[in-house]
Amino acid sequence: IVASNLTSGNNQAYEGPGTRILDGLNPDIVLMQEFEIPNDNSSTGVTNWVNSTFGAGYSWRRETGANIPNGVISRYPIISSGEFDDSFVGDRGWYWARIDNPGDKDLWVVSIHFKAGSSDSGTRNSQATALRNYINGLRIPAGDYLAIGGDFNAHSRTESWTTTLPTIDIDPSTRPADQ
Repeated sequence: IVASNLTSGNNQAYEGPGTRILDGLNPDIVLMQEFEIPNDNSSTGVTNWVNSTFGAGYSWRRETGANIPNGVISRYPIISSGEFDDSFVGDRGWYWARIDNPGDKDLWVVSIHFKAGSSDSGTRNSQATALRNYINGLRIPAGDYLAIGGDFNAHSRTESWTTTLPTIDIDPSTRPADQ
């Protein structure tokens, strides 16, 4: 799983450099930020970009109506997906997907893009609280996996959201043992 805010220039679009990085990583799942494709951002254009970057058979979903949308690309089928409103920024929300991970446990992923700025740590904590409440509302089945990733825009490892977000109500046996 990789998070990807690898856009180029001022267009928040995946041009050559970001595309080459993703192609080289060959990930199973990508949590996309600023999920825009230059020249053809239509559904067909995005599908063509996904196929040429990752290979045929990958699926993708992204926010609708956002200026710089979040989304998910997956080697495995996306069973369901949706959007969470981020009322703290006006140009994007957060995107989640339930993925038919190999085996008997599904993988739930959330692609996020927190507010930038060194003075916005309080806003990022408020975003983490809202995100935690949205994720708890998904009712992820016990035993399924959850991954949250994206552009946290953190300015230190001690920002308050780093203790707020881990309080998501999930099965503790599925939490990683390391940091």
